[in-house]
Amino acid sequence: MASVPNTTQASVKGEVQAGGAWLTPARVVLAAVLLLCALQLFFRVSDARAHGEVEGAAALAMIEQQPAASITPTGQVPAALQASLATVFTPRNGVLSLALCQGAQCSSVFARPGALPCESGLSWPALCVAVPSHVNIGDTLKVGYDLQPYLWSALLDLGVTIVLGAGVLLVWRGKQAAPQAVAGKAGSPAAAPAAGSDRDPLTGLLNRVAFEAAVKRHNETSTPSATGETDGCLMYFDLDRFKAINDTHGHIAGDLVLKAVAGRLRYTLGNGAVIGRLGGDEFAALLIDVSTQTTIQQMGRVLIEQVSKPIQMGGLTDSVGLSIGAFMLKRGELAVGDILHRADLAMYEAKRGGRGRMMFFEEAMDAASRSRAQVQIDLSKAIQDREMFMVYQPQVDAFDSIRGVESLVRWRHPTRGLVSPDEFISIAEQTGLIVPLGKMIIELVCADLVALRAQRLALPYVSVNLSLRQLADPAFVDEVQEALKRHGLNPTDLEFEITESTAMVGQAAKETATLKRLAEMGFRLAIDDFGTGYSSLGRLLDLKVDKLKIDRVFVAAITKPNFDPALLELMISLAKRMGIKSVAEGVENVDQVVWLRQAGCQMMQGDLYSRPMNHSQLISWLRLQEGDNDFDEGVWSPTMTMEESEV
Repeated sequence: MASVPNTTQASVKGEVQAGGAWLTPARVVLAAVLLLCALQLFFRVSDARAHGEVEGAAALAMIEQQPAASITPTGQVPAALQASLATVFTPRNGVLSLALCQGAQCSSVFARPGALPCESGLSWPALCVAVPSHVNIGDTLKVGYDLQPYLWSALLDLGVTIVLGAGVLLVWRGKQAAPQAVAGKAGSPAAAPAAGSDRDPLTGLLNRVAFEAAVKRHNETSTPSATGETDGCLMYFDLDRFKAINDTHGHIAGDLVLKAVAGRLRYTLGNGAVIGRLGGDEFAALLIDVSTQTTIQQMGRVLIEQVSKPIQMGGLTDSVGLSIGAFMLKRGELAVGDILHRADLAMYEAKRGGRGRMMFFEEAMDAASRSRAQVQIDLSKAIQDREMFMVYQPQVDAFDSIRGVESLVRWRHPTRGLVSPDEFISIAEQTGLIVPLGKMIIELVCADLVALRAQRLALPYVSVNLSLRQLADPAFVDEVQEALKRHGLNPTDLEFEITESTAMVGQAAKETATLKRLAEMGFRLAIDDFGTGYSSLGRLLDLKVDKLKIDRVFVAAITKPNFDPALLELMISLAKRMGIKSVAEGVENVDQVVWLRQAGCQMMQGDLYSRPMNHSQLISWLRLQEGDNDFDEGVWSPTMTMEESEV
C-alpha cells in the first residue's frame, strides 16, 4: 500500500512535475548519450592529430640533417632525400603525404598514390597537421595523416554507448510499467504496459478503456473475500472550478492544469495506485491492499490539499479544487460498471455537499440517484405538457409601496402534487432542461403581467431568475425579444436576477456578453444572494447592475443575539455609493424593517409583506393594498430611489 507522503515534500515534488515535465528520464539518457558520443569523437581526432605531429617531427628531423644548400629556396629537396623519406614512411600507414613549406611556397616530399595535397584542418580522409621547424625559422612541414582508422574506432565506441543508453532506458521503462501493472502481487489488476493506445495523450495516464480493463482484471483475479473485508478502493475525482479556468484563460491553460493535476495525483498516491483519466476533468484511481476507510480519508485530505495549490499556466497562476468519491471494493461482488457508478455517485454527493471534500458511497445515494433520474424524466414531460405555473412575491420600498414582484416557478405533478423547487431546479440546471423551462417561464410571466394590466392593476415590473445555462444559450436574447413582442411589452417590464457567483463569470465568457447585451437593451439586472459569494466592484459597474439583493441570512441575523451590523451596513452603503438600489430579502418581522429603514435600505421583500402568491391571489392582494380602486393614474413608473420617493 502506498504511504501518504509528507505534505511539504508532496508539494515540492508536485510543483516540479507540473513545471518541469520536459525533463524526462528518456531525454536525460539521450542527452548523456549524445554528450558521450561528442567526447569520444573529439578524443579520437585529438589522438590522430598527436600521432600526425609525432610523424611530422620525425620527417622534419631527417630533412633538417641535410646541408641547407641542398634545399632550394622553393622548398625542393634532393631526390635522394625523397627516396629516403619514402623508404621510412611507406610502411607507416598513417602518413599519407608530406610537404615542406617555406613561407607560402610548398613542395611535396612524399605522397602515397592517390593522396590529395594537404591543405589545412580536415580534408577527408586526411587530417592536415602543420609541424613548424625550430632550426629553419619559417619552414613548416605539413603532414597529411589518415583519419579513417580513428573514426572507425570512434564509431565502434559510439555504438557501444548507444546500446548501453538504450539498455538504461529500457530498464527505466520496465520499472515505470511495473507499478502500473501492480505486478508480482496476487490478485493485482496487472494493468497493461505503457502502450500508446492505452494512454491518455495529454496526461500520460491510462485512458478510460485501459483503466476499466485494469479494474476488471483486479476484480476477476481471485475469489471474493470470505471474511467480507474489502480488498481495495476505487476513488473518483472531479475538478472544481475547471470550467471557470477554461472560460477565463482558455483551453491551453486548461490543458496545463490537467497535466499538473495528473502529476500531483501520481506523486501523492505513489506507485501502488493505478490512475486513469476518464475524460474531461474526471480522473480515477484504483488502490490495492487498502482495507480501511481511515487510510482512504487520510489520502483524500492530502489529495485535496495538493491539487488545490496554485498552478502555473505560463504567465498566469490559478487554482482548482478537488471533489472525491470513494467506493470500498470486494472483488467479484460487482461488475466494473457498477463499481465506477457507485464511486461516481459518491463524488456527485461530495460536489453537491459543498465541493472540495470526499464522500464514501452509501446505499442511500443509489436510491437518491434513481429518484433524481425519475425527476428528470418527469420534468421533461412536465415542460412539454406545461404543468408549471408561476407564483409571485412583492417587493416594496421603504414606505411600503409596491414596486414590483419576483416570479418563482412551481410544478404541479399529476400524481405527486406540488413538487418543491429545491427538488427539480438543480436537476434542470445540471441536465440543461433549465433552458426550455426558462423559455416557458418567460412566456408565463409575460402573459400574467399583461392580464394584470388588462384589469388596470399597476405593476411596474416582474423579476425573473436566470441561470448560467440560460445565459450561455445563444438563442436566449432573441427568444426574450420575441416573447415581449408577442405580448406587447417592453424591456423595462422585466427585471432579471442572477446570483452573485453567476455575475462573476470570466470577462470573456459568453455569459458576460449576454448580460451586457440585456443591459444595453434596457432590461434591469439584479444581483441575487449578495454577500454569499465573491464580488468585484469593477465587475458590478461593468455589468451596469441596478440592484443588490442582500441574502436573507444577513437579514435574519438582525433579531438574533450578538448581532454585528458592520457587514450588513457595509453592503447597504456600497449599493448607495454605487448609485444602485439595495433590496433586503427574507424580511419576516417589524424589528427587521425598522433597522433596515434606519440603515438606508431602499427596498424589502419577505413573508412579512406576503408569501409567494399565484396569479389570482396576486390580483386580490393588489386590489386589497390599493383599496380596490381603478388606478386611473395608470401604471407606475419604474422603481424610484428613496430620495425621489420623498420628493
